[in-house]
Amino acid sequence: MNILYKTLYTRDQPNFELKVLGIFIFSLLFTSNVLLQFNSANATIGLLMVMGMPFIFIFTGLYYYYKIFKLKELNPLDIMIFLALLMPFYNAIVVHSVFGVKIFKALFNLSGRFFIVMCSLIYYMIRTHKITIKQYVYANIILCWFCFFLYTYISLTISPESFKDSLGEGLVGYNPSKGGYLYRFSSAFLIFGMVYYFLDYIIKGNLVSLFLWLILIAYQVFIDKGRTELVSEVVPMFLYMFIMLKWHKIFKKLFSIAIVAGTIILIAYWINPKIIYFTADMYIMFLKFFLGKKTGEGSADMRWTEMAVVYNYFLKHPQYIFFGIGCPKRTVMLFNVGNVILSDIGIVGGLLSQGIVGVTFTYSLFLYPIYVFRKVKYFRKDVLFNTGLLGCGTIFIQSLFSGSVFYSPFSLMLFMLIVEYYRVKESLYKKYHLPNLQKDVLQV
Repeated sequence: MNILYKTLYTRDQPNFELKVLGIFIFSLLFTSNVLLQFNSANATIGLLMVMGMPFIFIFTGLYYYYKIFKLKELNPLDIMIFLALLMPFYNAIVVHSVFGVKIFKALFNLSGRFFIVMCSLIYYMIRTHKITIKQYVYANIILCWFCFFLYTYISLTISPESFKDSLGEGLVGYNPSKGGYLYRFSSAFLIFGMVYYFLDYIIKGNLVSLFLWLILIAYQVFIDKGRTELVSEVVPMFLYMFIMLKWHKIFKKLFSIAIVAGTIILIAYWINPKIIYFTADMYIMFLKFFLGKKTGEGSADMRWTEMAVVYNYFLKHPQYIFFGIGCPKRTVMLFNVGNVILSDIGIVGGLLSQGIVGVTFTYSLFLYPIYVFRKVKYFRKDVLFNTGLLGCGTIFIQSLFSGSVFYSPFSLMLFMLIVEYYRVKESLYKKYHLPNLQKDVLQV
């Protein structure tokens, strides 16, 4: 059977489950920041990442040599990842020129970001049919639930105050309105699961996916307590639903979601009413912050203060607005700029660290899913294709508030890989399937 005509949704490969498990382990170690985010709590993890750097550099050289000089082609995903690989060098050079930090030391602090090149290897394996897109998606779903159980277990059993020395390094934060110290785990794979289950429900009507989606939402609301993350995740999902469905279907889906979500809230209220009051107060504070009002909440008001610090810094040093100041360590930032945590202030932090050059490059990546959406016709209702599109849209909205994509585009490439796969799938469909279909119609 010609590989061009093999359907997407099959279990026709030998050792299907074993390959899914293999992709899961590979992604956990090489194409995610799940382990890297514990670097500030355990130096061993950072050491292991650095030890893997020679392998990463050797692989990168061999891969791009093979693609450029042997195959004589680079797909758009290869180009985006290659440019993303240059960003740590860019940041290291900028930090060196602005603060005098040695380039090698700056690269050492950003070493984990070079692992993004492994996304190219996964895509190459998919294109050569060593693995399938379905196996890739299943592996990411497993990673989603792995993160869910890992983060939940740590949050409920280990006090984040134990790692308060990591404050500002990304592992923990402090917010009195949320109970004091709390973990700031990466939501990349949780977002993947949310997007997939949400689309599986609104496109296919799978009620099981609705419950699984709400479980992940409940984690964000009651355990993670990330308000900006939740809003940036949920808003594009509902906007996407208004694009995908007709009005009568939208009301039907919204009614089902409201019934199930309402039941979960009633159960939580029955268990402990304080949980609901506490959560409601958090989101009232968020609404006030979003409207630009003083909230009286240290964490929310601090973000306005941080943005004011950035504004004053640019007034004093306007020359840095074009290239930024890079991603210096917390101590360097405190001494030279002020009490600013880059990931707290979204696009403002991105502008400070990356400058106009870096921000323009990052946001230019989001133009590609729009281009592919306009090109793809025959797979437009496909759940996986829409997972790639909506995932990119979610990361875009998230970048306005948290800005993690400016420092590590791992989460974006999770979805961009799917988008690129369907671009190729669409072109192959038009090239090989449509001519035969038209020929059959003429014969009839």
